[in-house]
Amino acid sequence: MTNLDTRGPLASGHDARRMRRVWVLIGGLAIAVAGSYAATLVATEGEPLLVVPLVGALVGLAIFTRPELGLYFLFAAAILLEQFEISGLSPLTARTNFFQNISGFSNVPLRFSACDVVAVMTLASWLMRRVVGANAPARVGPLRWGIAAYLLAFAFGTVIGAARGGSWDSIAALAEARGPIYACLLCFLTANLVRERSQLVALLWMFVLLVGVKAFQAIGNYVEVQTRGPYWIEAVTAHEDVIFFDVAVAVALVMVALGLRGRLMYVLLALQPVILAAEVLTTRRVAFVALAAALLVVALMSAIDRPRMTLVVVAGATLVFALYAGALWDHHGPAALPVSIVRGVVDPNSLSWRDRGSNDWREIENSNIGYTVRQLPLTGVGLGQEYLFQREPPALTNFVYWRMMTHNAVLWLWLKAGPYGAFALWFLVAKVVLSGLSLYRRLDDPLLRAAASFPVLVTVAQIVFSSVDLGLTYNRTMIVFGVALGFVAPLAAWVRSAQPEPSRLSSKMAASEPQRGDGSPRGFPTPLGGQVPSGST
Repeated sequence: MTNLDTRGPLASGHDARRMRRVWVLIGGLAIAVAGSYAATLVATEGEPLLVVPLVGALVGLAIFTRPELGLYFLFAAAILLEQFEISGLSPLTARTNFFQNISGFSNVPLRFSACDVVAVMTLASWLMRRVVGANAPARVGPLRWGIAAYLLAFAFGTVIGAARGGSWDSIAALAEARGPIYACLLCFLTANLVRERSQLVALLWMFVLLVGVKAFQAIGNYVEVQTRGPYWIEAVTAHEDVIFFDVAVAVALVMVALGLRGRLMYVLLALQPVILAAEVLTTRRVAFVALAAALLVVALMSAIDRPRMTLVVVAGATLVFALYAGALWDHHGPAALPVSIVRGVVDPNSLSWRDRGSNDWREIENSNIGYTVRQLPLTGVGLGQEYLFQREPPALTNFVYWRMMTHNAVLWLWLKAGPYGAFALWFLVAKVVLSGLSLYRRLDDPLLRAAASFPVLVTVAQIVFSSVDLGLTYNRTMIVFGVALGFVAPLAAWVRSAQPEPSRLSSKMAASEPQRGDGSPRGFPTPLGGQVPSGST
């Protein structure tokens, strides 16, 4: 044994004793702080705000100890907690103010949210570990140029908005950029903090279970409305929850197509009736359009392995939907909502007054978007600036930035950063779809193949939803979007690590395979992937 080997156990023992002393100190401080807080709570008769610093300190300690906990916390909060109030309802998950600026619900003039704090702490924890060499080198994976281009679009839009001056609003610019920044940051954090298969599986479990919780909550909200009122509410969930429902349904079908077995698969299948019921009860037309787009992606993935079976299933599903549409064509209500979408395209007069009003408002908005693009075709208006109005729509009193952010979030990128903004978005979308489909085809593990479908399905559902709603500016959806995109980096790394180097492969096969007359091994793979028959030239 060398000198280095001899010192290794001694050094390890010394480090272990030092770590025990550190943890004893931390435990003592935690007990002292907890005791002080308990005494203070008793003295103040349970003032709830006093708990906030304690909870924040505990969360911060956990994140700086294990930065991946910050990633899990953000992902879970994005699925579980509402960013905005649900009109007519007041569930506990909508009253946390987790995504709201502290200045928005208190007298403290701080324009950042608890979500911002957790995200910054998670990044800081990873950076500090990287500085001391405790983390592997940074990576972004195959999406690095797409993420960079997308982030640059908002930097460009901010410069444009500030340069135009006038009524430029820096606070509004921050509100517009926050969601996309979350997407890029969470993609980076996921790519660098998810290094093991168990961590990726944990994120999938969180998605499945928390989407199930939101589905049960939606049904509970519907029952509450039907029994207690009010009866005029628009939906029983937040608008963006339907993205999560759609992806959960699509991922379940991907797992079925892959023949996956296991608890995750069984739990997700068991939740499908609840998720589909919530999808119907929330009465969002875009939910079914996004679901249809996601199902097309599932069919494409399934066709990679089983083209004939996929064709039969798609034909059967089309026939079932045709029979369903024929039976409920003249009906109204939640159960007939998918049919009403098709009926509304054929006969716009068949839409409800609410849907007609929504369509009319969006038509005015789209005409104003077109007018703005014609006036500023190369730069757009920039972040923090109002876009140009040729026709004045009815004011949206419940949304502060309705003159800056459009429901058509896909075209909103052009408004804010010109044609480069639109290019950056679609470049990123193309990179995600192509990378995800490539990984789905190359991976062998069925669960990892299902994980490879996750970023593709989230992206497709997100883009369809964002074409009619503010999907690219919601913090919740952008956090989930970023985490989904972050899946690509570890999956791509695992694919590369599973493939032996060509030189090593050649030497191993040359040593073990029978040799042909020309000295090359028999049955050696050709560049086209075929087999060279023994004795052929």
